[in-house]
Amino acid sequence: MSRRRVVRNWVVSPLAIMLASLAIVGSASGADDLAGSQGTDTSLPATESQVTVGGRGSFESLRITVNQTRNLTNQAVSITWAGGQPTIQGPGRFAGNFLQIFQCWGDDDGSVPGNPGPPPEQCVQGASNGTYNGVSGAAFPAGNATSRVISQSGWANFDATDGNFDARTGLLWRPFRSVGGSVVNEQVDPNFNPVLPGGNYWLNSFFNIITTNEVPGAATSADGTGAELFQLETGVQSSGLGCGQRTQTVNGQRQIPKCWIVVVPRGTPTVENTGTPLLDRADNFGVSTSPLAEAPWANRISIPIEFNPVDSPCRLGVTERRIAGNELAAPAVASWQPALCTGGSLPPFSYAPTGDGQARGFISNPTAGSPGMAIVQRPIDPAAVRPNNPVVYAPLTVSGLTIGFNVERIPRSPASPESQALEGVRVAEINLTPRLVAKLLTQSYGRQLEIFSPPNYDWLEANPAQLVNDPDFVQFNPEFAQLSIFEGRSFSGLQLPTANSDAAEQLWKWVLADPEAAAFLAGTPDEFDMKVNPAYNTTAAGNTTGNAFGNPAPNSFPKADPYCFQSEPLASTTPPPLCGTDWMPYARSFDETASRARRAFDGARIALNVFAQSPSTAWGRSTPQVLGRRAMLSLTDTSSASTYGLQTARLSRSGDNGPDRTFIAPDSRGLSAGLAAMAPGKVPGVLEPVAGLVSRDAYPLTTLTYAAIAPLALDAQARSEYAAFLEYSTAAGQVVGNRLGQLPPGYVPLNAELVAQAAAAAQTVRNLQPVAPAAPPAAVPESAAPVVPPVTETPQTPAPAPAPAPASTPSQSSTPARSTAGSTQSSATATVPAAVDAAVPVDAEVAVVETDDALVESEEVVAEARRKVTATPSESVGPIRVAVPVLGVMALASALMALELTKRPRRSLKLDDPLQEGP
Repeated sequence: MSRRRVVRNWVVSPLAIMLASLAIVGSASGADDLAGSQGTDTSLPATESQVTVGGRGSFESLRITVNQTRNLTNQAVSITWAGGQPTIQGPGRFAGNFLQIFQCWGDDDGSVPGNPGPPPEQCVQGASNGTYNGVSGAAFPAGNATSRVISQSGWANFDATDGNFDARTGLLWRPFRSVGGSVVNEQVDPNFNPVLPGGNYWLNSFFNIITTNEVPGAATSADGTGAELFQLETGVQSSGLGCGQRTQTVNGQRQIPKCWIVVVPRGTPTVENTGTPLLDRADNFGVSTSPLAEAPWANRISIPIEFNPVDSPCRLGVTERRIAGNELAAPAVASWQPALCTGGSLPPFSYAPTGDGQARGFISNPTAGSPGMAIVQRPIDPAAVRPNNPVVYAPLTVSGLTIGFNVERIPRSPASPESQALEGVRVAEINLTPRLVAKLLTQSYGRQLEIFSPPNYDWLEANPAQLVNDPDFVQFNPEFAQLSIFEGRSFSGLQLPTANSDAAEQLWKWVLADPEAAAFLAGTPDEFDMKVNPAYNTTAAGNTTGNAFGNPAPNSFPKADPYCFQSEPLASTTPPPLCGTDWMPYARSFDETASRARRAFDGARIALNVFAQSPSTAWGRSTPQVLGRRAMLSLTDTSSASTYGLQTARLSRSGDNGPDRTFIAPDSRGLSAGLAAMAPGKVPGVLEPVAGLVSRDAYPLTTLTYAAIAPLALDAQARSEYAAFLEYSTAAGQVVGNRLGQLPPGYVPLNAELVAQAAAAAQTVRNLQPVAPAAPPAAVPESAAPVVPPVTETPQTPAPAPAPAPASTPSQSSTPARSTAGSTQSSATATVPAAVDAAVPVDAEVAVVETDDALVESEEVVAEARRKVTATPSESVGPIRVAVPVLGVMALASALMALELTKRPRRSLKLDDPLQEGP
């Protein structure tokens, strides 16, 4: 394939995808009445800090509402409005009567009495089109409406003192002033030459086309209303704004800057283009002036916003109490941390998200420095018992896995007026079955493998290119019969995390337990003749590797297809091949998969640089998806989806394959019912999901995390502090809200039964006493089974007598480590003797663990087991069952080495700056 063909594919592919969609879906007679049937209201719920602000002048009828203005973090907020004029289209989608939205910092500049706001120099604006040669003009407002160029020499409105004049180009720029005082006068280098090595087109190091959170155009509907989701950034994500951080210097003192959401309403081209040569041809150009120019800025509407402190309120220099484990609990722990370490004697609690297997290893096979508490979904295997070191479990968080999405409508042609009116409006609802999710996970849609050039696979010929072309999807989502998707690459698969996790295993078990999905994965085409990618076939005979996939259920999301695309040589180098993990790169976490979907950008390095001088620069990052044309699906958790304002798919239950199947949302009702449908597994009292058909109201991917502690391996101080963590997190910490110390939205509070279990567990952590050593076993004849050598253990001192552990290892085990704290195998197994009961204080119960693999079936036994606080022996973590790319292994190792990474009150995400690489 020639270089010309590779480059041309970026232009042709969207049109080809649209035509393929029309060919497969066809013209649906009578389908016009389905416009909007997938829902149009994607606004976020009101909070106690919601505000409404009015416009002025010619926009005095406009009312802007922001759903949350306090206790903010790196999150999405809803901006809705009423009283506007319908947006004018042509040329482009935003020719007139639209809004532009930015985040700014600074004190009131005094320019608009009665409506305070920051100066225009202190707003993140002007980067949405900031790449060499720009982006699609049809999606964004025209001309300077997306830039910081406020005038030009020779124009009637030119005043050199109003900004920074660049004599090289004759352009007058509105500079950007960062909170630290640095000033960027011009945003781009007019002399940039992509042919020459080195140099940067974009000059503003504080934000760029990828990191900017500006909304360059927001449309108003025919009834004068509109809605947009706006992604707020703290000083961690945007150092130029510094919101929530002590970054502004005033009189030699550091303070948190005042921050704002600024909305600039734009009118008709004949008004907005006054003072420019474009006024005479306004109808041909649309609004073409910068929102930071003096005239439009005078109409700006500013809403002050307040962030939760980004800097840790915990005392510095104090030894941290470490916790590690399941990522699903991370947002909750991040919210609880500041409340725990302020106003009392508790130390800071640091949390390191890591794989559940690793987390269990920290407790079952601790080494020096291992955290004393782990958070997991599944308990430690009771078969790997050490009777003198039982594990106590306390329920902690209820949330769920979810398919988050950001999909904007593109009506197919011809389209009804109702469909055309919804162009660019986000889809609110998607229904997915286990089989559809299986298709998304197994690289079975064509666009998952068509890396510029499709592979020569016979099985792929009849498969749809992407989800919207699949009749299996359209039958449950009928409005998509009217819609096209230009971003087929990201609508044919999911943004996936790289790590191993119990959550991944839970999802695969849900898929594999469904008869439709199981038959599809075993190689049986669905009723529309779509076939599974053979690399994921669950039969050895049908799998290209000769090994059956999915037995046992994977605990990761492998990209197993081997196809790679090799571009032809460039003038100076040969590009490296692109494979599946390049085409759809892994994310580091569920938080990142949600953030990617919100920004509609996954960082894939798939943009060919024809001027590259070396293989490492041949593929650059693609740009974010175009406004109004975004379509991205991600596997995330309900808390992250809530934080980033994602819509979440409704799922059907495994085995619910009838025509009247039920689709259940991951809301409080669905998650609460999903919790009620769980049952104890190998460890009595510790609930686990049931993969098969359950209650009609139960969301099938509901998740429950537990804190796991081996109290007898800790000193008295550690036990007391971990117990205090449990007491707060499972009581006051279960109140849902946006304030620090509360349970973040996206979680469901523990029910009364689990709260009582957690309280009893906290008491057990404090008070559990060791038991006397059991009598040594009788000698076994040599002809009997091999004897496992005994484990040499250092005698343990009963709590609370032991002295505090050394500062460097606050949760160090009192027994020597036998192996590294990862996926390890215990050197001995046993069951807990009945004598364990003697170690239980009178105010708590510790269930004796047996090694029976069967689930507890009696309702009475289940109810009793749920009331018990469980103490179990340690687990040996088996070998990794499904290989994950080297990236995943590196990520896990990184998490293990950096337990202190979550000291901030809320999690953050810092994206690379790809625009410093040239085109």
